[in-house]
Amino acid sequence: MTRSLLLGLLLLISFLSVGQNQDTVYLKNGHVLIGEIKILENGVLKVETEYSENDFTIEWEKVKSLKTQTNFVIILSQKHRFNGTLSPDPNNEENIILYPKEGSKMFAKTLDVVYLKSFEDKFWDRVSANVDAGVSITKASDTKQLSISGSVSYLYTQLQSDLYINTLYNVVQDTIVTERDNYGTNWKLFFTRSWYVLGAADFLKSDEQNLDLRTTIQTGIGRNILRNYKMYMVTAVGVALNSEQYTINDGNSSQSIESFGEIEYKIYGHKDITLTTKVQFFNNLTETERRRLNFTFDVKFDLPMDFYIGGNLTYNYDTKMNTEGSNTDYVIKSSLGWKF
Repeated sequence: MTRSLLLGLLLLISFLSVGQNQDTVYLKNGHVLIGEIKILENGVLKVETEYSENDFTIEWEKVKSLKTQTNFVIILSQKHRFNGTLSPDPNNEENIILYPKEGSKMFAKTLDVVYLKSFEDKFWDRVSANVDAGVSITKASDTKQLSISGSVSYLYTQLQSDLYINTLYNVVQDTIVTERDNYGTNWKLFFTRSWYVLGAADFLKSDEQNLDLRTTIQTGIGRNILRNYKMYMVTAVGVALNSEQYTINDGNSSQSIESFGEIEYKIYGHKDITLTTKVQFFNNLTETERRRLNFTFDVKFDLPMDFYIGGNLTYNYDTKMNTEGSNTDYVIKSSLGWKF
């Protein structure tokens, strides 16, 4: 009898502890989901429940309100960034009440919440990543092309950092004819609602431009111009140190200082489709009449199980090359990827 009572008490405590950690999602059609909110990103809310093997994905505009027990990294369209919990507003069903970990409670419209992610103390809980690859084979010329891309992102309340790599091999008759490697890192440290300090290091190797390695170190200041549950736009300006080493110059390198401006625009309001474009313009301050332009365009179409198919255009232009290499270099590719 005593053993049965003890077992029942343990089960009750376990049930209550699980229930306290569960989140509640109220939908506009009257349905209610109870589970664990994984993330709100790109206008889609992901919820893990006990009664489904796969996470539920819900378009954010179909959500009326949330009630959470655990802390989240919360980003609002008004550029607020903080840690806290959320609950419905009993006086206005279009609003949501936010309880920051530090500070007084806030009121906002549900659609003004543009990003949520569980705020955990463990480092790996703040990391997300994706990897994709593409292969093309041409029988007539015995040509094979392999492309591999990947990125890792880390997000804390005021800090965002990314690592990325893009590699392209063009093989003819089992011999690598051309190669293009681009990898680097960038970070943003937010010090107000929308302003941030940025730093970046970009490394490029391009056989098309006889470029053995171009190293670009950037620092500057940026601002979130627009952000809502359908799109965002950011812009930045600053200075860069550019170091270049060419294949035909016997390992000699040249350095220069540049000013730069950039703008990035991302659209994710259409179901399962994400479009991203970024333009960077560099004006050389130590070499007369030299300017560079970097342009990228990405499209991704979400598939089940966190897979996606994507396409990418990368274009580089340099008005004054230091060798006989081409002034332009571009890559167009399609790929299959997975995000985790």
